[in-house]
Amino acid sequence: MPRHPSSSNLSLDRRELLRGALGAGLGAGLSAGLSAGLGALPAGAAEPGAVSLKSNPFTLGVASGDPAADGFVLWTRLAPEPLKARGGMSAQPVEVTIEIADDPEMAKIVRTTTETARLELAHSIHAEIEGLAPGRDYFYRFRAGDAESPVGRARTLPAPGDALAQIRFAAAGCQRWEDGYYTAWRAIADDKLDFVFHYGDYIYEYGHTDVFGYDKRPAPRTMPADFPACYTLTDYRRRYALYKTDADLQAAHASCPFLPSFDDHEVANNWAADHAPGNTPAEAFLFRRAMALQAWYEHMPVRRAQIPHGPDVRAYRGFRYGSLLDVAVLDTRQYRSRQPCGDGFLAGCTEADIESRTMLGAAQEQWLAARLAQAPATWQVLAQQVLFAQFDWRGFPFVKETAVPIIDVDTWNGATAGRERVTAMLQAAKIANPVVLTGDLHRALALELRRDWRDPASPCIGVEFLSTSISSVGDGPATDADRATMLRNNPHLKFFSDKRGYTRHVVTPKQWQADFRAVDSTATPGQPVRTAQTLLVEAGRPGLISQ
Repeated sequence: MPRHPSSSNLSLDRRELLRGALGAGLGAGLSAGLSAGLGALPAGAAEPGAVSLKSNPFTLGVASGDPAADGFVLWTRLAPEPLKARGGMSAQPVEVTIEIADDPEMAKIVRTTTETARLELAHSIHAEIEGLAPGRDYFYRFRAGDAESPVGRARTLPAPGDALAQIRFAAAGCQRWEDGYYTAWRAIADDKLDFVFHYGDYIYEYGHTDVFGYDKRPAPRTMPADFPACYTLTDYRRRYALYKTDADLQAAHASCPFLPSFDDHEVANNWAADHAPGNTPAEAFLFRRAMALQAWYEHMPVRRAQIPHGPDVRAYRGFRYGSLLDVAVLDTRQYRSRQPCGDGFLAGCTEADIESRTMLGAAQEQWLAARLAQAPATWQVLAQQVLFAQFDWRGFPFVKETAVPIIDVDTWNGATAGRERVTAMLQAAKIANPVVLTGDLHRALALELRRDWRDPASPCIGVEFLSTSISSVGDGPATDADRATMLRNNPHLKFFSDKRGYTRHVVTPKQWQADFRAVDSTATPGQPVRTAQTLLVEAGRPGLISQ
């Protein structure tokens, strides 16, 4: 968001393009740019040793993520001058000590280990901790030279099959720096959750601007003037560093594990597979995508399994919270069909219904079907990026009025056959309580997934909770009349809000509770965060109940 239609008609296999680029003599530049992604160390590089850091290297905070029953990933990045090209670091590798404790005071250390921070990975650390007890909190900190990081809280997954009384987590994303303050992240930190699903748009790739929003209001805060649009690895690294200097975001990361995903703005607006808007040749875009996903890996608490290989990252993966909750984190960008009919909010796009169209690609669809066929948890979550349900956007300010529904073809509405295949998987696996988690649209929605979305009497097969943005687009413009029109055109829509915030989920064996948390305003820091609406789902009875 916002959408920019594309007129490019390229349809090329990205791996063939990269092989062609290497054959054409472009391989040296690509190899140099991707050496971090392949884990390579240049010949003659120095070994880690004693280092003297002149200032705090932990300016970007700490994080945990991608938990397992016996451990998790612990992340930090050494960057004493975070907005400089190398974060203020030399090429010297740095030995980093990691301490893990039973208590937040770090008095009862249960594990000490070391990792090496190298320039090839922007001096980031991804420590995969193993051998811990399941289903409990741990606390951690990093040491580099004489410097000590803040303390973070991590949490292991429950043991397989454990019967849990409750899981509490948040779904959040879309946090454009210029559009407002990260007050919602501070509220998430205060919630003391089991985990956060970040659905994407962690950064925005756009260049410096002093205005924001559809009406070009003065931006509440601005990037430095020397921040251009992101194209190179240095551009993307600096952008992540800027965002991660925010104290509220750091507090959220330190409060609990994250399950990070990515959407479009980590790379370029509305990209799809090897295609980006603006008639960029696929071979050029794939170089940009490789740089962007390299920087994503360097700044997220994810495992070595997520190290990029050229422009490809295996981002889809799963997490099991005992017998209560199974979370399948999906990737709706790398393997999808290009947006049909030139992209945008469109009426009468028959191309969207072509049988071969996909959002996940064949391999990911097979992976998802196999996961769903395993012994099901009480609640099955599809944690992904873009709207899954059918939706008619007539009535919203930037959408023209027509006699037929307007669909956003960047969502699953642009690949209806792909959606039908996923729906069939859920039914074949006899998933009783499917819940889809979504973001991207900068507003909060709660929808019932019905066989016929226009018929309130049609069978309900699940629900979808679409989280609003942390800051993107700022304080919302939708009026009561807009909301009334949307509710009238979408009988399966049970809640709509144009405020900023996040969704807090409280899950038990008997019910799912979704609290839509809204920030009064993102224009100034420290504004109140309130529960705008609570909706419930009863286990075994798909459908939404308003509180």
